Amino acid sequence: MSGFREDYIERTIRQLVEALAAIVKAGKAQKTDEALELIQQTSLSLFGMEYRMLITIDAGSVAGLLGHPEKIKALAKLVSAEAELLQQRGDSEGAEHRLGHALALLQEARRMRSTPDPETEELVRGLQDRL
Repeated sequence: MSGFREDYIERTIRQLVEALAAIVKAGKAQKTDEALELIQQTSLSLFGMEYRMLITIDAGSVAGLLGHPEKIKALAKLVSAEAELLQQRGDSEGAEHRLGHALALLQEARRMRSTPDPETEELVRGLQDRL
């Protein structure tokens, strides 16, 4: 069972990396709507849930739904990517809100771990610097 779970997490991470690359590429090409749509699709693909639902409920509840720190961290990365796109559009307030949600998600992921995860810690510091 643990091998299956590790394979699932590795596959999820690969999908996330590919999706984030496509999102960043679309954003750099000023295709913000396309990038935002990719975020929606990635949420459904990775989590089986609508993105809007995952960003409108509190981070603790989302963490309970997702159930694994790596999935929570993946969502935090998507939310952070959306913040970049919102900032690019000039929506500073929306971007700040998303950054705060991403930070709260990472703090939930941190709480679920028995040992610190260096990537999570780096992401937390980066978000704190941006807020």
